[in-house]
Amino acid sequence: MNTWRACFGTVGVLLVLACHISAQGEEFSLGTLRAATPATDEFESPPACAAGQLAVCVGCKKIKICTATGSDADNPKQLCPTDMQYCNSDEGGVCSVNPDSKAECVAAVPAFNCTATGMFPDPYSCTGYYFCESIGATGDAYKCDPGYNYNSKVQLCQRGFTGCQVANCTGVTSIFTAYYGNPQYFYYCKANPDDATAPKQPAMFSCGSGATINVKLSKCIYNCPREGLFKKDGSPSSYYQCAYTAGVLVSQEKKCPTAGQVFDDTKKTCVKGPATTTTPAPVASLRKLSYSHW
Repeated sequence: MNTWRACFGTVGVLLVLACHISAQGEEFSLGTLRAATPATDEFESPPACAAGQLAVCVGCKKIKICTATGSDADNPKQLCPTDMQYCNSDEGGVCSVNPDSKAECVAAVPAFNCTATGMFPDPYSCTGYYFCESIGATGDAYKCDPGYNYNSKVQLCQRGFTGCQVANCTGVTSIFTAYYGNPQYFYYCKANPDDATAPKQPAMFSCGSGATINVKLSKCIYNCPREGLFKKDGSPSSYYQCAYTAGVLVSQEKKCPTAGQVFDDTKKTCVKGPATTTTPAPVASLRKLSYSHW
């Protein structure tokens, strides 16, 4: 059952989400919409190193190492690595998966480029996710409530969920890397063209429901239920063709041949699409929903 759809309506305005779902003793939440403000490079008044400190946070994502030699201005600064991209003063001035509690850091959300429509886990944090209304747009960022982490398999924030890890581009050699715990999602580690020394940043993709990434083949493999044509969720102009090859049912991803076409899952063919293809923006119901079965 797609529980997420039970809470979302079809309204073009994004509201604060306040839907909580109880299922089999576990509590789920949709979280809240975050402000899409880019992180500042450094704080307006960055702190100086104090005696005995190893490091201090001088920005939402920048750390200063206290070498205790010369003046404070000589202490080196650097961006935190991709897998722990936030500098967190609350945790003692260390790089972390959690943003600092400073207002400018809590509000700071990296721009998320939508490669498909629908929901995406936040590659930098287990406590958030993105909603993509259209391909090529900037995703809307949502943050889970305290004590919750995002479970990409059910597309909800789950209390005490531990089956999540942030995307890690350190030492990656393959073209694509499967997202931990849910290979429906995967990412490409993109280098900064203006700074070869900067950490690579993950660009997220989705195979759509029913498909998973094969890292060795660098493509999505759809789990064919039978022979035929099937839409690819999140990519309106794509579909999967399932047919027997040497007695084995295999899938092949296809794209509609003409620009502007979308795949009609009812007619099982490509048809002329609307001027723009979007997924309805999420809006939460304020009432609580209970389910006896997940």
